[in-house]
Amino acid sequence: HGDAEDNSVLHVPDLGLIVAGDVIYNGVHMYLAQSATVGFGPWRDAIGKVEALGPRHIVTGHKNKELDDDAKRTIEQTRQYLDDAEELLRTENTAVGYFNAKVERYPDYLGRLILWVTAQALYGVREHTGEDPRRIILASWL
Repeated sequence: HGDAEDNSVLHVPDLGLIVAGDVIYNGVHMYLAQSATVGFGPWRDAIGKVEALGPRHIVTGHKNKELDDDAKRTIEQTRQYLDDAEELLRTENTAVGYFNAKVERYPDYLGRLILWVTAQALYGVREHTGEDPRRIILASWL
């Protein structure tokens, strides 16, 4: 699990390399909308599995090309981003507040459109319990 339920990871032990797809991000706002229905636990589990493989380098599916592929840094930053998301979901009352707080914490991250879509989806699902979350997540793109 990463930004969607089904993700694959390729491990090349001899090179200390993992191609992490959408499980690990690198300097880009993370698409968290799918976590609105399952929480961040499955994504954290996937990060733990990647880390347990002991990589030195991670090729991420979403990356700021100015950054290196250091495994320790990208894993730590991906975890921290999820930690911050959980905190902001507790402390920010609106999607706009969440968005602005994330931009303040991650001013150099790429992908603010994804951040906005994520904020709309997370808060939309929260505010419209009982409605089909898939529709809310899809509508967050519109």
